[in-house]
Amino acid sequence: MAKRRRKEVIKKETKDKEGISKEEEAKAQKKILRNILIGIGILLIGIFLFVIISNSLSRFEYRGVDFEIVRFCDAGPPCLVTYRTSLPVKTDGKNAVISTPSEKNADYNFYFRNDPRKLDVDFNGTLRFADDMVLNADKNFDSLCEENGIAAGNFNLLYRILGTRVIRDENATCDSLGRYVLVEVKSGNMTKIEQFGTACYDIYIKNCEILEGTERFMFETLVKVNEALKE
Repeated sequence: MAKRRRKEVIKKETKDKEGISKEEEAKAQKKILRNILIGIGILLIGIFLFVIISNSLSRFEYRGVDFEIVRFCDAGPPCLVTYRTSLPVKTDGKNAVISTPSEKNADYNFYFRNDPRKLDVDFNGTLRFADDMVLNADKNFDSLCEENGIAAGNFNLLYRILGTRVIRDENATCDSLGRYVLVEVKSGNMTKIEQFGTACYDIYIKNCEILEGTERFMFETLVKVNEALKE
């Protein structure tokens, strides 16, 4: 009788231990699952914050002009870092002309090679606009400066979007009445922009810094255009 009772006690204790161990195991599994879910949640929040911070760091506004840092890595490394801005336009086939934001049907993108916030190029003067622009450049830039084609293309494109007719005329002189804009791109001992007439400008280029000089002029243009669009 005592033996049977002892067996029953041992059996009960064994069951109790098994029940406790299963309960502890279930609690441990729940704890592991909870930790996994917390870890996944932290990871998702981290990714979300990373995306937000990355986007905020890649976008900036400078003097009323919005830019986004865009990297092209197809031909890299290193990646080509550009600074993209855009203007609202109306498109008609291949033509695109500046428009108000409310009437636009597209955005036209421009890619700067230099950070506009860090362009160390003095602009001494006040920018003027006209229907026509004479753009002359030292012919040596074509053979000596690899980026001359990019600079000329971007410059001409911006003013074409603005509705300005850009021509080359080496015999043109500064018009005192400002009926057209005259821009002369020439070599200098430092890269800077000097106004020398009502609507006449010299863009001096040192050591083939032609993108720095032309992009500084383009940036001043974009500042004026954005001011007008916001009025």
